[in-house]
Amino acid sequence: MKENDLIEVCALADVPAGESRAYSLEGYDIAVFNTGDDVFAVENRCPHMGAPLSEGEIVDHHICCHQHSWIIDLDTGMVLNRDGEYAATYPVTIKDDKIFVQVF
Repeated sequence: MKENDLIEVCALADVPAGESRAYSLEGYDIAVFNTGDDVFAVENRCPHMGAPLSEGEIVDHHICCHQHSWIIDLDTGMVLNRDGEYAATYPVTIKDDKIFVQVF
């Protein structure tokens, strides 16, 4: 794998609207979120204490960590209720009804 390669994650149908799934891909633990109008990929680890973000609640374009209620913007990775904290995000491409992520 080269830098900026797209990695096929799953079929779009595997992550129904309003849900998330966790995937381990080539050394990356990624949570894929389908908000119903967009799909996002975020490191599956809360920046606070490492809880799996895939188990959190999706609200609009945010994920609320189930352990300590840190709210993370799915587009930017910014923690909205804690200054200066971020989760890694990955660009998503949908092609032929499949989800791909770009890792760095």
